[in-house]
Amino acid sequence: MARPQKFGRLLQVLERCSESIVYHDEIVNTVQRIRRMDSIMSPLEFRLYGVFDDRIHVVDLIAKECLEKASADVQHLIPVDVDADGNGLYHSIILLMNDSILTASELRVRTIIELVINEAFYSNMYTHRAGRIDIAIKAICKNRTYSGLYEICALCSILKCNIRSVYPEIDFRADMAVMNSIYTPIPPIIANYEVAILWSSVWKEMHVRAANNNLWSPNHFVPLLAPNQQYDFDHNNQLLLSNVK
Repeated sequence: MARPQKFGRLLQVLERCSESIVYHDEIVNTVQRIRRMDSIMSPLEFRLYGVFDDRIHVVDLIAKECLEKASADVQHLIPVDVDADGNGLYHSIILLMNDSILTASELRVRTIIELVINEAFYSNMYTHRAGRIDIAIKAICKNRTYSGLYEICALCSILKCNIRSVYPEIDFRADMAVMNSIYTPIPPIIANYEVAILWSSVWKEMHVRAANNNLWSPNHFVPLLAPNQQYDFDHNNQLLLSNVK
């Protein structure tokens, strides 16, 4: 069985665990078994592809409108179209890695594992911002479930990178400031790169408001890439963390 199919099966197993009355115990036990699968659980090697290339990338026009309402220091970045199937955060990472083998299912499984292994850390750090972590882990086990803050934080450690979370200032409240932050890996992991992810929507703002009691809320993520003239590259065309503006 090929690697993508293996992780697809593992995610199905985790989803069944999440439907149990004792879902937390079932998920934890399954995670411990998955961690022993050395053939597929080697660490990911994140080689950032962080520059817009109009030969392979398409601008997400709805996200572009959202970005225009974000912080001024990110408005030079380019929001890139990725599949809007509920796995937008994972598709964004795959695009940034330019990895044809990596799948959303693998990243979702790895995210569950990271949150389970370091559950106490994430709970202490983010419960007041993102809700109960056990409920979040249960939701992540279901494929195409929209992602949130816990997933962003976990991916930092999985990928050994900083993730800048960019939230447009639409219906913005003071308690949403956490959405506009740079998240880092759990110590002692050192970040090699910094990437930017935009909270976006699959619908225009006016359509979201019409269907949501005149309120805007995101339901998608897209990656933000740099215009290609702004950066210097090493010989492998990798964008270095020290070059990120």
